[in-house]
Amino acid sequence: MSLKVNYSKVDNKAAAFQAVKGHITPELIAKFKVKADIDYNEKDSKISAVGKGFELNINLTDSFAEATIKLSLVLRPLKGKILEGIEKQLTRVV
Repeated sequence: MSLKVNYSKVDNKAAAFQAVKGHITPELIAKFKVKADIDYNEKDSKISAVGKGFELNINLTDSFAEATIKLSLVLRPLKGKILEGIEKQLTRVV
């Protein structure tokens, strides 16, 4: 399950990383009733969040952000809500 958001507010992946880093937070992930540890890898322009039955990876390229999500069977009914929330945040900042 993935989504792709083209940049409209930033010009490059470094600016996109800083913008996304400020909005993809443990508090955002907690809204989906999931606890996750978030790793911000500025060198590779990647953000990952891993929790029990939940894995989110955001890869920032020169022109778009791509988010992939893996959910356990228990969390799959929330797939639409989670992807919508992440897409909303990415669209707002990049």
